[in-house]
Amino acid sequence: MSSFYITTAIDYVNGKPHLGHAYEKVGTDVLARWRRLMGDDVFYLTGTDEHGSKVEKTAAAAGMDPQSYVDSLVPAFEGAWTALNISHDRFIRTTDADHAATAIALLERIRDNGYLTEKKYEGWYCDGCEAFKTDKDLVEGKCPDHPTMDPRWIEETNLFFKLSEFGDRLLAHYDANPEFVTPAFRRNEVLSLIRAGLLDVSISRSRESVGWGIGIPFRPDSVLYVWFEALINYLTGAGYGQDDATFANRWPAVHVLGKDVTRFHCVLWPAMLMAADIELPSRIFAHGWVLTGGEKMSKSSGVGVEPVAMAERYGADPVRFYLVMEVPWGKDGEFTWERFETAYTAFLANGIGNLLSRSVSMAIKYFGHVPEGPVDRHLFDLCERVVSEATDAYDALRITEGAQAAWAIVRECNEQIQARAPWVMAKDPEQREALASFLYALLESLRIAAALLTPVMPSKCAELQDALGCAGDRDRTGADLLAWGGLQVGGELTKPSPLFPRLDQLLAD
Repeated sequence: MSSFYITTAIDYVNGKPHLGHAYEKVGTDVLARWRRLMGDDVFYLTGTDEHGSKVEKTAAAAGMDPQSYVDSLVPAFEGAWTALNISHDRFIRTTDADHAATAIALLERIRDNGYLTEKKYEGWYCDGCEAFKTDKDLVEGKCPDHPTMDPRWIEETNLFFKLSEFGDRLLAHYDANPEFVTPAFRRNEVLSLIRAGLLDVSISRSRESVGWGIGIPFRPDSVLYVWFEALINYLTGAGYGQDDATFANRWPAVHVLGKDVTRFHCVLWPAMLMAADIELPSRIFAHGWVLTGGEKMSKSSGVGVEPVAMAERYGADPVRFYLVMEVPWGKDGEFTWERFETAYTAFLANGIGNLLSRSVSMAIKYFGHVPEGPVDRHLFDLCERVVSEATDAYDALRITEGAQAAWAIVRECNEQIQARAPWVMAKDPEQREALASFLYALLESLRIAAALLTPVMPSKCAELQDALGCAGDRDRTGADLLAWGGLQVGGELTKPSPLFPRLDQLLAD
């Protein structure tokens, strides 16, 4: 059994989660569920980033201490991922005790290896980004990402990480591992950044400027810089410094994160690991944004769609389906309510839902059970090709392509029903064997499609499996699950209630 450790970026707790946060969690969940289907030992980590000046200031404005403030916000994130059926194995918080211990263990390892130094820093600091800014980063004196905030001028002596010493090593790793960062155009962006030259990074803050953070034992007047510290959560989740056996089995990780944080994850983080003599992540995938009206969803700007309300209204699986199929994984994609409801009707209600209802109803009406007949070569060949294409795509982290490959089965089955007209075949006794062959092929194709789409729509695919009498598929993994012939001839079928009710019915309830 192979180990597969996958992580999301952790969410900063300065407001409620929106659909952009959900996009990353759903996409990562699809990958985690896929690898479980393939029989791997999966550990999926997500959580919240809770330190830094932004939290400290917002908590003070609300009349709360920082810990109470973050405690009040975290349930919204946990609840959102429950509502969307996210199957994470741990929800980590950077205020967890083991995370503080791991962060300090890594810091001390980097220090002992000679990659920390002390320097005086003078410059602008954006509390919104939790990052230092140069004059060229600012537009009319403001951070372009947080134009309503005034950057602060900070002068203090800090610990610096010697990032400047890792440019050549990073480039060598990228050259030797062309799939280290995907999609390829994100990799090229990172390479350009490295080739432009790297500067040492301040990784501490004085308690006078930022009081809310993990204290540094050998520097009691300072806390760890939030971005340096937050990245270490991936090691915490793997057991670094706490459980050597778990860490040896679980690490390295596959990181899934947004395109706006590649600078930290694809440059700073690998250099930190190199400095501590730790193996680098196996893959880093940078996804795009969910846009609405052409604008990125953001807590600070107030632009967003609440995923919990969507899941409560339409169900978790339609939300998951839209995010996977309609927002190309790795690129930006637009969300509108009209597009969402159009996709629901076309793909779910009229697509897979109608296919299940028609196929099962005809098999019950004409045979009373799962019929037996010669192999339908057209649908057999289709499923064999789709399984190969979907497997390759999911394995390569291309979840949209994987789901679209699986959907080819649904589309072709519906087209074949219209082309072959089984209701006409049923009137001709000489076509009974051909009818049995076709109906078995429809049901078996649906079973295989459901297996391939289970990572995307786990609840509805389970309902589909129940209707086909193959609930046992939920206990099968790997090639056995996806091989033709898994549906038991003579098996009992259950005429299902609508898998995806029409919108007028759904919203009337």
